[in-house]
Amino acid sequence: MQHHLSFIITTIILISLLFSCTQEQRTSIAITPSAYGKVDNIMVVADEYTWTTTIGDTFRNYFEALYPVTPQPEPIYDLRYKTPKQFKEGKILKTHRAIIIMGALDDMNDPASAEIRKAIGPENVEKAKKQSNYRIAIHRDRWAQGQTVIYWFGPTREELLKTVKKDYQEVMKQFNKADTELFIQQIYAPGSNTDATNAIYETFKIDLKIPKEFALANIDSNSIWLRRETNKTSSNIFIYTLPLADSTALSPENHKRIRNQLTKVYFSTHIENSYMQIDDRVLPIYYQEMTFDKKEALQARGLWGMVNDFMGGSFVTYMIKDPANNRVIILDGFIHAPGQKKRPEMRKLDMIFSTFSS
Repeated sequence: MQHHLSFIITTIILISLLFSCTQEQRTSIAITPSAYGKVDNIMVVADEYTWTTTIGDTFRNYFEALYPVTPQPEPIYDLRYKTPKQFKEGKILKTHRAIIIMGALDDMNDPASAEIRKAIGPENVEKAKKQSNYRIAIHRDRWAQGQTVIYWFGPTREELLKTVKKDYQEVMKQFNKADTELFIQQIYAPGSNTDATNAIYETFKIDLKIPKEFALANIDSNSIWLRRETNKTSSNIFIYTLPLADSTALSPENHKRIRNQLTKVYFSTHIENSYMQIDDRVLPIYYQEMTFDKKEALQARGLWGMVNDFMGGSFVTYMIKDPANNRVIILDGFIHAPGQKKRPEMRKLDMIFSTFSS
């Protein structure tokens, strides 16, 4: 009887507490939804005047620039534009994983600007007027778990245009960070191929975390080839090392010569006398000097084609100088994905290569 009475009292207290909560408190108790949206997909909220004039044109010039290098043009980001009214009325839109809300803080007729003023607060509105380096506010998990919301603003439209020109790389950096975290989760969700990872280390003394979906296609004393096959795409990783010398110095000329020599030996189709080569007849190879695992490196992005056969796709190569071991490490990734977007698969290869250390 006492146990039954205690249960009733406890239930009454819990119900009383729930009804005494404010609406804000009850909202906070609710389960926060998970953010939706693909990698490299950004929702942009701005009034139509901002989006259709110089500010919007400048924004798209940066964010829809072509991803290097794909057979068909693909932008760096896929953008979804929404007016403030559409964003407010479409509740599901607030759970998108990547959102930019843009506006001029002095525009009292713009709902997007009003949303920004509310989000950053009066003190920060004043801060934006006084400090020219305060133009971005980043909120994580604003309306959903795993979400990045960036409020991008200026005291006036003139200042908003200036910050779009000046700070776009910082905004991209924030989304790239979130995208990388999601990509890593997706790529390694099924697990890792420990046999392949161990084989790479035993052959080259290189650490490279290989996803479970990649299988060893070929291994010899000089090279390792891994591939992931689906009914739509073929993703490939090729690893090779060469002695450190003038002929393997990190230069575009050496990269092109070395890659063509290697792919002619290792990659062909069932067609007789077919072999893979770089195809830079239409689109040039994109080269970038960089640091990779604190080592000097040259990144190359371009297109490949199969000589004497009708196949092709995108590739990325990292030539990494490793003086401690008197060698140059070649990490090469290439895909064959007819009729599919190439950017997502190339980004996955980049994520795998980012696990490299030696």
